[in-house]
Amino acid sequence: MKPLVYSLIGLSLAGCSKGVLVSIPENLQSSELPDTGFLMGSIGASTIWPSTGENLKTTLYFSRADTEQDITVSNNNDSSDFRSPTTTSSLFSIPLPSGNYLLHTITFIGTDGRKTIHTQTDKRLDLTFSIQPGEVTYLGEFIASSKVSRSSLWNTDYPNGRGYLTHSYAIERDRHFFYERHPELSGKHFNTVTLKVSHSQLLKFQPQSGPES
Repeated sequence: MKPLVYSLIGLSLAGCSKGVLVSIPENLQSSELPDTGFLMGSIGASTIWPSTGENLKTTLYFSRADTEQDITVSNNNDSSDFRSPTTTSSLFSIPLPSGNYLLHTITFIGTDGRKTIHTQTDKRLDLTFSIQPGEVTYLGEFIASSKVSRSSLWNTDYPNGRGYLTHSYAIERDRHFFYERHPELSGKHFNTVTLKVSHSQLLKFQPQSGPES
């Protein structure tokens, strides 16, 4: 079966985030089923030169633990829900059947100014979490940055089109925006996931004591 690919703009249950695209296999599209929960987080980019990730297309690949079917969340940073002096990001919210899931791969598409460059995690991340019926599972915020190279011609640093993600939590901001967008879900329990440290060079965790519930 072909997955449904849609922009989150204008969809009520799946949110209306700017610049975010989601792909969900047909058999996991169950927003009307009683065992549905909600996966939520934010994805964006650093805006600080030369490590800005605004020119990167970032894709997170998820799957249920018992299947190899991919759920993808992509962001090209054309527009955003949140902007600060250093970052831009957008919320994603996806209704999914309850069960165990994992974030297994990250990819980036960028350019070094001459050619298109693809970056991908060298091995599966297998960062696990669960979706509970009637609950919101919050994964945190993923911010893309470009790796930096030095120009031999101009002797200056520039974004080389290869990316990495920094993971942290913007709990109060994202939770407030989620419930503001979906007042019909305001009574749902909000569950913050503590993702385990990954050994991939493409995913960095902000040092902190841990997320708030």
